[in-house]
Amino acid sequence: MNNCPEVFAIKVLLLNRLSAAKSVAGDSIQFTKTAEYLVKLGVKVDTKYSVGQRLDEYDLIHLFNIIPVEETYQNYQKARQLGKKMVLSTVFWDPTEYLQQTNLETSFGDWWRQTMPLRQEILSGVNLILPNSLMELEILKKSFQTLPPAVIVPNAADSYFSNALPHRFINKYGINDFLLTVGRISARKNQLLLIKAAKELNIPLVIIGPINDGIYYQQCRQAAMGHKVSFIDTLPQEQLASAYAAARVHALISWYDTPGLVSLEAALAGCNIVTTDRGCAREYFEDLVYYCNPNDYHSILNAIEKAWNSPVNPNLKAKVLQEFTWEKTATKTLEAYKTICNLN
Repeated sequence: MNNCPEVFAIKVLLLNRLSAAKSVAGDSIQFTKTAEYLVKLGVKVDTKYSVGQRLDEYDLIHLFNIIPVEETYQNYQKARQLGKKMVLSTVFWDPTEYLQQTNLETSFGDWWRQTMPLRQEILSGVNLILPNSLMELEILKKSFQTLPPAVIVPNAADSYFSNALPHRFINKYGINDFLLTVGRISARKNQLLLIKAAKELNIPLVIIGPINDGIYYQQCRQAAMGHKVSFIDTLPQEQLASAYAAARVHALISWYDTPGLVSLEAALAGCNIVTTDRGCAREYFEDLVYYCNPNDYHSILNAIEKAWNSPVNPNLKAKVLQEFTWEKTATKTLEAYKTICNLN
């Protein structure tokens, strides 16, 4: 196969599963923001969802996410048949602990094990993988027999959030100085324990995000009764930024996150951060945030209480601005493209 043409003449297709467009999650944002900032670097980029797209005109195919793997696998097969060079943003974590601690082991666990060969085939065939952390790369090494070369490309936040002001959110919702969590309402995000902790600490709580699990949402609503808990659907970026700025603490106590884009965004907007000690959050935030065990209620309670009563550390915002913006991510992604095109 011929090498890719000169880098700014490369035409790249970023290709994601159709469900990433319908149900926006972290990988959806990584997908769109990577494309947006690659364009600013002069790269010719198209973004498409689902299979069935014509791939002939592209020099390089960039795939996303092998947790929901079936559509990624179909996209991979089509690109492979055409002899295209491929990069994969793995967006991978081992969900075993989460499955064991919930009622999902039978249904989700069976699907997970049955689809592992598809993940291995993709990993054996792409030219390069772009995990979001060294820890993610180690999990990949433990989970699969064969991996291609890897370049660590961290997840990021838009520097826009660093200039967020609280007034828009406060004026619309009448809420100020609260505990905030942003993310899909689901058992993996662990909002139920967050509600219980906020109630015990008597801290107002705002939950922003779409309903991913209707039964779990009803459990959250029931637990929230008798306490000041506000449920708000997905907000556009400017309103979300204002919500971060109005909050005192943002908490993401999920079973795993890599590391959670919302934690990066909230840090830029000036929140104290409580985050899960699972996933790769510590690799990003080091000792600048408050960690909790998602399976230990008292750990969650203590982390929130400490964050609530502590001043904001300005070094956190500075670190995210210096290391974890989409400008940085796009630059590292472009360097990775050059690597597989033999341009370095």
